[in-house]
Amino acid sequence: MASPELAITKATLSATLFRADPTSLNRAAVDSFFTLLDDAIIQCSRQNVQKCKAWIVDNVVPSAARCTALGKFWAVLSKNLAAESDGKKRRSAKRRRLHLLYIVNDVLYHEVVRQSNRKLGETWAGVLPAMIGNAAAFDNCPKHKSKLKGLIDLWEEKGYFTPEVVGQLRTALANGSAEITAVNLELSESSLKLAKDAPYTLPSFHGDASIPWPMIPDQIRPIQLAAGPAEKRVVDAVKMLLKDADYIYAKKTEPSDDLQTGFSELGERIIVDEITGEVIGGKSYYGWSRQFFRIEITTEIKIKQLL
Repeated sequence: MASPELAITKATLSATLFRADPTSLNRAAVDSFFTLLDDAIIQCSRQNVQKCKAWIVDNVVPSAARCTALGKFWAVLSKNLAAESDGKKRRSAKRRRLHLLYIVNDVLYHEVVRQSNRKLGETWAGVLPAMIGNAAAFDNCPKHKSKLKGLIDLWEEKGYFTPEVVGQLRTALANGSAEITAVNLELSESSLKLAKDAPYTLPSFHGDASIPWPMIPDQIRPIQLAAGPAEKRVVDAVKMLLKDADYIYAKKTEPSDDLQTGFSELGERIIVDEITGEVIGGKSYYGWSRQFFRIEITTEIKIKQLL
């Protein structure tokens, strides 16, 4: 299961790709990148790496914000890459982390050597020590660490980074860990807002036909949807759900944060009309809707009056 940090950095990266900086990408295009990335990490063939590199060069490199978001995502992804098997071959965590660095290397070579663009190296200088440290966090694997050393030697030779950064990379390799310095991976409020502001879009299907279901397969089918921007009522429902979740779980959220909400004498969460002060909605303490509760109370009063 993906860590919350990985999910948020991925959402933040997606949000930067959706924004017109310089050109907005649709959901299908963004999803295609994560597919290309997964393919290159699993099978680090020349073709897979070049496809991934070409996508990054075309869609990420022109934007400084996208380059930063991609670097943060890669640093967290590297930490979360574990051993994986496709049923035919098992790929170790250290190999998958190395493959990710090979993708980074291919992009850096294209930009720094071929395009004489050193800004990308400066942007990623703060996250690469952590990625090297994650890849080196294994014992008794001299050949693997020799490959990592070869990468650092190449980057030093090509002048991708300053001597200070190269020193950080070598320290990370020796220690098998590294602190991220130049680019702070803390999830700032602006990053979270950027992720939340991403447009709500529907996928083509709900469900995956290739994944076995814990039911009778012949009776289960993915639900086909109209891919594209979600309807307003769907977006409103999702926003309401997220708002309810924030209200319940956010540590700093208090009823006074929203002047229209509060609690009744019974401890029920209520929504109050700003003008009249009347209770117009809310959640019943007993799990009943307020409308149902009013009907039950009214009925009970009428029965008592008849008796």
